[in-house]
Amino acid sequence: MTPPDQETADQTDDHEAARMDLEADAWHEGDDGLYVDCPECGSPAYLEDIATNGRCTGYQGESTDEENAEDVGNFCTAKLSFDLTWHDEP
Repeated sequence: MTPPDQETADQTDDHEAARMDLEADAWHEGDDGLYVDCPECGSPAYLEDIATNGRCTGYQGESTDEENAEDVGNFCTAKLSFDLTWHDEP
């Protein structure tokens, strides 16, 4: 693991990103695993999708433009990631 104060080359500079703490009741269980509600659009954001794609289920990909987003469902532009923190307890 990379210590929190060291940034690796594949990590983006997200110091301006909005952050939120997830409490135990923020997690839900669905057919595809554990998810949280996307803070931008409210769609399920599955743990595996966030880890692999950085997107929720409301993200329509490059093939959908904003003009036609209403025709195909949610249009979400949020780029999601998890940040695991820990503290040593004596």
